[in-house]
Amino acid sequence: MTNTAAPAQPSDDLLQQAIQAHQAGQFEPAEELYLTILQTEPYHAVANHNMGLLAGQVGQHAAGLPYLHKALSVNPDEGQFWLSYAEGLLQAGEAVQALDIIETAIGRGLDNEQSQALRQRIDRAIATTPTLEERQHVVALYQAGDLAGLEQASRAMTVKYPASDFAWSVLGTALQTQGKDAFEALQNTAALAPHDAEAHGNLGMAWQQRGDLAQAVASYTRALQLNPDFVEAHGNLATALLAQGELEQAEQAGRRALALRPDYVKAQIALGDVQHAMARHDEAVASYQQALALQPGSAGIYLNLGNAQQALQQWHAAVVSYRAALHLDPQLPLVHANLAAALREAGDLDQAIATYRQAVAAEPGNAELHHRLGQTLQAHNQADEALAAYEQALALDAGFAPALTSLALLQCRQKNYPVAIACAKQAIALLPQDAQAYGHLGIIFGETGDQEAALDYFQRAVAIAPTDARAHMQLGDYHYSIRQHELAVEAYRRALECAPGDAGILNNMGSSLQALKQYEQALDAYQRSLESDPGNTLTLCNIGGNYQDWKQLDKAREYYQKALAIDPKMARAHFSMGNSHMLDSQASQALGYYRTAIAINPHYRDAYVNLSATLNNMGRLDDALDACREGLAIGPEWDNLFSNYLFLMSHSATISADAMFAAHARFGQTFEALAAPLRAAHDNDRDPLRTLKVGLVSGDLHNHPVPHFLLPVLENIPAAANLSLYGYYNDAEDDFVTERLRQYMPNWRQVERMSDADLVKQIRADGIDILIDLSGHTGKNRLRMFAARPAPIQATWIGYPLTTGLSTVDYFLSDPFFSPLGELEDQFTEKLMQLPVCAPFLPSEYAPAIRPAPALTNGYLTFGSFNRLNKINRQVVARWCKLLRAIPDARMLLAAMPTSGPQAVLAGWFAEEGVAADRLTYEGRTGIGQYMEMHHRVDICLDTFPYGGGTTTFNALWMGVPTLTMAGPTQPSRAGTSILRQVELEEFIAADEDEYVRKALAMAANPMLLGAYRFSSRHRLERSAMGNTGLIAEGLENGLRLAWQRWCEGLPPVSFEVPVAVPNPPIGL
Repeated sequence: MTNTAAPAQPSDDLLQQAIQAHQAGQFEPAEELYLTILQTEPYHAVANHNMGLLAGQVGQHAAGLPYLHKALSVNPDEGQFWLSYAEGLLQAGEAVQALDIIETAIGRGLDNEQSQALRQRIDRAIATTPTLEERQHVVALYQAGDLAGLEQASRAMTVKYPASDFAWSVLGTALQTQGKDAFEALQNTAALAPHDAEAHGNLGMAWQQRGDLAQAVASYTRALQLNPDFVEAHGNLATALLAQGELEQAEQAGRRALALRPDYVKAQIALGDVQHAMARHDEAVASYQQALALQPGSAGIYLNLGNAQQALQQWHAAVVSYRAALHLDPQLPLVHANLAAALREAGDLDQAIATYRQAVAAEPGNAELHHRLGQTLQAHNQADEALAAYEQALALDAGFAPALTSLALLQCRQKNYPVAIACAKQAIALLPQDAQAYGHLGIIFGETGDQEAALDYFQRAVAIAPTDARAHMQLGDYHYSIRQHELAVEAYRRALECAPGDAGILNNMGSSLQALKQYEQALDAYQRSLESDPGNTLTLCNIGGNYQDWKQLDKAREYYQKALAIDPKMARAHFSMGNSHMLDSQASQALGYYRTAIAINPHYRDAYVNLSATLNNMGRLDDALDACREGLAIGPEWDNLFSNYLFLMSHSATISADAMFAAHARFGQTFEALAAPLRAAHDNDRDPLRTLKVGLVSGDLHNHPVPHFLLPVLENIPAAANLSLYGYYNDAEDDFVTERLRQYMPNWRQVERMSDADLVKQIRADGIDILIDLSGHTGKNRLRMFAARPAPIQATWIGYPLTTGLSTVDYFLSDPFFSPLGELEDQFTEKLMQLPVCAPFLPSEYAPAIRPAPALTNGYLTFGSFNRLNKINRQVVARWCKLLRAIPDARMLLAAMPTSGPQAVLAGWFAEEGVAADRLTYEGRTGIGQYMEMHHRVDICLDTFPYGGGTTTFNALWMGVPTLTMAGPTQPSRAGTSILRQVELEEFIAADEDEYVRKALAMAANPMLLGAYRFSSRHRLERSAMGNTGLIAEGLENGLRLAWQRWCEGLPPVSFEVPVAVPNPPIGL
């Protein structure tokens, strides 16, 4: 029998929409629509019936029974309802009840071919299902703990009822509980009960125990398709994915398990293991500690916690954790060795040696343990015992190269050079590609005075330790210059063995340690440097900076003051003091120090940048712009200050579009003139169809909003797209997002330390055809380099909503909604390349389900703003207050607010407009989950201007909250209108402030309509072009190809709309 959705009443439009979605296989939208109907009409027979059918279609037969029963109760004269309910009972395993229902239906006159066929199927099911007495018998055996009897009875049941998933499931339980192989039973259970999530979950565990991780993942995934809230399946999936090395997916699975059951220890441990594997050790520590709070007697969790703490170089904490593990389980593998290593690093060499001896006693045949014992003994100046430990390691494994190297160094320290050289050469023979072995031999030759041989081996092992301070300091300086701080620290440490107390080496080593966030070790190096050169103000400032990074701001200021006591005119110390006050939310004090730094050194460009940023964060935008102008009057070529100025201009409600464009064009003129010597003709092959080399330039290729938009597009560019992607990354921050981006841009360049000239040379050497800026006038941009036009075609995309001002940038990648052709071209030096949509929207994984509009329960409208504070100016507040005055009982929630300072300014603006403070709620910055949850408290968001909301508008829509906006004269003021038009919500776009108020009043008068918008918003986003990442990727590829073809033909850039094979269809709501 095939169940189909019952026909709707013609007047029931909402039901018709639900049925259409249902019949089209769009189950989630259909479910939302049915539930919307049932919220207002809980006894709507058709909606209940169709909801029950839908549950069965996704395998949730039991969940659908209440809906089917209610439909039948409401309208027992509808024959289809009897058939559907009987079918649901049958599929849910309730064959006896199904027989009762179908017999009742037939007795009521529903005697036809369809009902008789269903009755026959029910009869067959009853015949192949254990009786109630049989099932009760095996349950009693299980409860009595009679596992042998349970196995015997369930085996007999599988013989009698071979098609009974219940019988096979009981057998599987009996075998598993006894430690026997239950794989066949679990396989049969899952095959016979394909919609039973627990059966698939149990089968997944069996696959995992057999080592078949792919099959395990498949089974867990199937279980979760059937029951998305199956906590154990999420937890087990996390462990299987971790074992496969699929770390990001494993983390997602673990977090889903914990979201469903926060006290699920297995998932908490799995999350910690994943974070540890991803080198996010601080997060792993937190996860293990949460697991211990739930299960404090677990030695294994303490071991894992110690490992994570050791990875963070939290040696003392690791010691405590390892000792706790040993207390709980003295035989736990690895604990002794790990405890000894932590003790050694913590400086407790006596305890480390004693613990290594315990480990060696437990595993006397482990060469590595003997070697570690020897290293610790050597560090404790027990050379003879260290020698014996190394020799024992080599007696166990003559080819153990690390022991040979350590022995060579020990013999070298004892001046037994021939033996040392022989050992080191033997190590190299075993590991001919081991640079460290070559470096160690270089040290030995250096100690012998054979500098030629030493240099030879240092050159072979250029990244490893040299023999004297001068060579290693040079190597350390090199590694520091390219931000390889671990190598730099090692180099400086080796140098210090040859020149202890050298102030310069110690200062440089402190800088590397500070960059590694090893603040205690950095402080030690700086203080040792000061012992050699007590009056060095640079080192004093560095100590202050170290404390500042360490979040010890009072101590930071103490050392800045020490530097100023020696040199009151040290501009850097004043500047650093300003930074420390800014980090402490003391903006007024920060301003004074920045101004002093500028007074001492009027050419201190970073002081102007930070001064303007501080003023802007205080809500003093006009003053911030004045600070930029002051600096640019001195340094018109200061590109970062100029970009900051332009970015701030885009937030001003008093600067016209023409004035803003003129300022951007002035930037272009200034830096194009400076870059003229770097420009040269391009000799790229003008083949219009060849593979194109496309370079992407950004300082934000890490966990930042830009990759959030960029990655989905890159993921959807097909391998056959004839695009070879190059990444030019202008920052050193490296995280999991950076790693993902590298996968799509295999030609990766770190360029943050390259000069413009060097970067131009690199791009030309790479043969880039199209170079795309992803920053615009935001931080860490390289627009000055773009002024040299290193590529024949250049474009800007994603990072900034206004023109670069550069005539050397040919295209601004946008879309017809954001910058319609014929309206904004005069605000761009670039031509507009109109993609189907300029960037995709991906919802946050932390977004909860949409709830009804709060106005329905509150009885009043709640407006909201989630935009950053510096988008909210005096004019914005005035516009908002027009609504609040027009709707006297309305409230407003302002999120992402600072705890003090600028918030008081904002509150003053509302007071000036006559809006009482008790109508306003301020919420601070939160994590993404709380931020998304906060949307449940808001009915309508209010946009800012002239810099409107982008990501905030997207997130609000995803949470069902539309944004009331009004298009302005510049592109930043059109973000809201662009997004709303794409999702066909033009009714929230006002033409002027009067209409702005009218629209708000209309919504306040019709909260039910607002609720309808709320529950359709996700569907709108998903159906819009913004949800079609494949379409955007196709548009990008086609647009770049068309631009290239024009260049090949010698044609100038023009604005154009990019064609795609299949345009995105209308949303259709």
